[in-house]
Amino acid sequence: MASKDDKDRPLEALASGFRGRTLVTAKLASKLGLAMVKRQLGAGSDEPLIDSEQATQAAMRLVKEMGALKGLVMKFGQIASYMPGALPPDAQRVLARLQSQSTAMAWPKVAEVLREELGGEAETLFEEFAQEPFAAASIGQVHRARHEGREVAVKVQYPGIERALESDLGTLRVLAKMASFGTAMDADEVVTELAERSLEECDYRGEAENQRLFSALWRDERDYHVPAIVEERTSKRVLTSELCSGRGFHAFGDQATQEQKDRAGRILFHACFESLFRHGIFNGDPHPGNYLFREDGRVTFLDFGCIRRFPAEFIESWKVVAKSVLDDDKKRFREAMPALGFVPDPKRFDWDAQWANMEYLYLPFKSQKPFTYTHEYVRESYAKLLFDNPNQRKTAMPAEWVYLNRLQWGLNSVLAHLHATGPWGDIWRAAVESKTTIVHRREDVR
Repeated sequence: MASKDDKDRPLEALASGFRGRTLVTAKLASKLGLAMVKRQLGAGSDEPLIDSEQATQAAMRLVKEMGALKGLVMKFGQIASYMPGALPPDAQRVLARLQSQSTAMAWPKVAEVLREELGGEAETLFEEFAQEPFAAASIGQVHRARHEGREVAVKVQYPGIERALESDLGTLRVLAKMASFGTAMDADEVVTELAERSLEECDYRGEAENQRLFSALWRDERDYHVPAIVEERTSKRVLTSELCSGRGFHAFGDQATQEQKDRAGRILFHACFESLFRHGIFNGDPHPGNYLFREDGRVTFLDFGCIRRFPAEFIESWKVVAKSVLDDDKKRFREAMPALGFVPDPKRFDWDAQWANMEYLYLPFKSQKPFTYTHEYVRESYAKLLFDNPNQRKTAMPAEWVYLNRLQWGLNSVLAHLHATGPWGDIWRAAVESKTTIVHRREDVR
């Protein structure tokens, strides 16, 4: 545990400029990406390619450096903190600080945002306001406060984070072009999708509306809980909502019974795919810091800044592919798959290899008995698509799938951390066979 002397000092400003941000972001992203690749390539050997103690020390440095930079590079660190095999377990636990406990912004900067956005001082806007945040993530930090007699959480955006994200995205665009050279992937399309979703997160008014939408959409789901928005204390860079209690992901994982973990896993899985296949909408940021596990068994869903919406035509095309795999219909799969945009040249594509990969990915859904998500299953599934895939350089990445892939791998990893067992096939098939009723706005909810 870090000593008081080692504790990160609050940030006075986000790094900017080529040396302060662009160069450092590129180095950190490359360093973390190399570590992940090395671990994956060594996953089958008896000796890990990364020493656990060295990796833990490296993770401590990454937490400090990424936590100070915020933005996109910190999001990469968040993903690495829960993807099985990215780093040794002890190092991942250190890196998990990036999910909610990174370096905070200094109070005077926070107070300045409150004045600019809400037109007053914290002590006049709220009955109480804690200057020390209880959570600090990639785009903003969260403070406890009291408003009209109730406890609230106030998320305040870091000053300059939009400019920082734009700088990070510029760096990423260059790196992506280099990495995708000679492949079927369109790097510009991928980064443009990342840019649109990332910059949308900087408008908390949109996030508040998304939160209200999901609250309305899930109003009949007794296992889901979405915090209520405090309208009069919400603006573009400040979001105020009900303060919720519950255990964080790692505390829940350490303390809960397996039965409780299985139930929580089913709730997360059901919420994701019911929303997606029935209504064409999902939350694209499934990292563990966005869930609270309540004593009554319900799950509180946090952070609705990264929401992806899909037209009915896309969802219907995906359903055809999903049903073909569930029904072992190889012919229909080959006919339907190109509509998803992954296969730019069907004649050069290895369809047998793709079918084998899909069968492995669908193991949880096709199992005749309850399936248990494990780190080994998740590691093997993305190894099949990345390192051992003969179609790797022949596969495109349509914009729609950038966050869908993040969702699927992220959710699989969360379920593996919980070691969750459940009837995933029943839930998946019910969602895939449901009637598509697009719900993109609160007005669409019936």
